[in-house]
Amino acid sequence: MTRPARMLGGAALERAWDALERGEPRKALGSLAGRIPAAMACERDFLAAEAWRAMGYFAKAEALYRRVLPRADAGRDLRADSAAALASICRSLGRVNLARAFLRRARNLFGNNTARENRRRLELEEALIERAQGLYPQSLRRFKVLLSVFAAEKDFASAAFVLWAMGGARRFSGDLRGALADFKSSLAFARRAADKTAEAYALLGMGGAARVAGRPADSELYYARAARLLSGTEDVFGQAYAECGLANALRQKGDYARAGRRYKRAHRLYASIGDAVDLAYVDWGLGQVAFHLGNPEGARRRFEAALAAFEKAGEARGAVISLTALAAVLHSSGRTHAAEALFRRALRESCRAKIHAHLEALT
Repeated sequence: MTRPARMLGGAALERAWDALERGEPRKALGSLAGRIPAAMACERDFLAAEAWRAMGYFAKAEALYRRVLPRADAGRDLRADSAAALASICRSLGRVNLARAFLRRARNLFGNNTARENRRRLELEEALIERAQGLYPQSLRRFKVLLSVFAAEKDFASAAFVLWAMGGARRFSGDLRGALADFKSSLAFARRAADKTAEAYALLGMGGAARVAGRPADSELYYARAARLLSGTEDVFGQAYAECGLANALRQKGDYARAGRRYKRAHRLYASIGDAVDLAYVDWGLGQVAFHLGNPEGARRRFEAALAAFEKAGEARGAVISLTALAAVLHSSGRTHAAEALFRRALRESCRAKIHAHLEALT
């Protein structure tokens, strides 16, 4: 992003830009709280959107970016950056068709002569959207090209992010060993970049891959290290992610009381940022805790709530693990035919989405 030319009265906006570059989004919002000249309203909204997005408050950020996007007085750069940010937000929330539409808008606004940095940003978003659609081989091909470019340029932070994304694509396509290798490489690049947040996300990826591979002790260690790193940041989404991951590892180890407490912390954090899909994963986890503690009716309610949220968002993996969990609950109560119907539905959905969630007994 390029800062607009500063005009009289823009000191508050300059402070906000500086705070965002330092990774202090709350300070940026504080700088924007006072009176801002009307001529700078679009830039103020854009900076506020960037701050909310950095903390994981996607709904608040989306509303502000949408306010900037149609405004001719915002300038072409801010509008293009807003379109690209909206593509990222929609992709993160599972709205991939809308993400593609915003990505096309961003390309049109940036134009053919856009800076190399912006071209790479759009190429990366294209790969991330393919990953979100379950097009893992295609996304991995794009990621590998970008990784070679970033590594050659010694852009260690970008290389760390790409490897993190590659690890996720490999994990969801069933290559757990490859996923763990990518996440470890991401961690190494993040350390070379001295980027604590990137380190934390690499550890979160390692925690997920280790858990599905049946190594809950390693998973707990990775998630706990990530949680410590993120505790000193303003990344609410990342903090919630770490709490939920740690709860999953503890549940898998059989420590249901501690797992339940961690899930409840994650629930509060995800609820604060309005993240419905990840809240559904927490409901699924709380359902698993209830089931293993001998409360199948409480588990059923949690799984049904999770399934409804996942289906509303088009989150295939979440829907599959909720269906298989519900099948287990129904089978335990003697409703075997209904349970088998749910499992067959889960299998069909896994095959359609080209994922392996129905096999993830250790998810």
